[in-house]
Amino acid sequence: MIKKPNARAAAYAVWTAVTCALHIVLFRAKMMMDFSVLQRVLTAALAIVCSLFVHEGIHFVFMKLFFQGKVRLVFARDVLGIPTPGVQAEGHATKGQKIIMWLAPFLFLTVLPDVIFAFSPGIHLFFFIVAIGNCAGCYYDVMDVWTIMKKENA
Repeated sequence: MIKKPNARAAAYAVWTAVTCALHIVLFRAKMMMDFSVLQRVLTAALAIVCSLFVHEGIHFVFMKLFFQGKVRLVFARDVLGIPTPGVQAEGHATKGQKIIMWLAPFLFLTVLPDVIFAFSPGIHLFFFIVAIGNCAGCYYDVMDVWTIMKKENA
């Protein structure tokens, strides 16, 4: 199982605020906001739940590619006691493979949609929230990459 680095809540809050602000500044003008407030809230909630499962699914696929041991999807309780999906892997992967595994969801669910958003005339709220939610949720993945980049023999 991947051990999470000891990251401070303030750093996570700053990361989340910056990623949300960046997306809003860059793509707010392209947002399709012809929804009622209730539809917006429900769409945002659905997008966040979907992005969480797809994010972990991407980790799962890349771990299956790189780890020789058992890889499985699990549910663990977060700090609030809410069951959330995760991936556990046994075995060994190279430093480069670990970096790919941890950054893949960020690339597929945030960077790629952002590139598509840049060239599209309009953005549906669902996909906008997926990109923002995933970007905010990638904080620990980025911290994992930062940690492994600093280690000599990971």
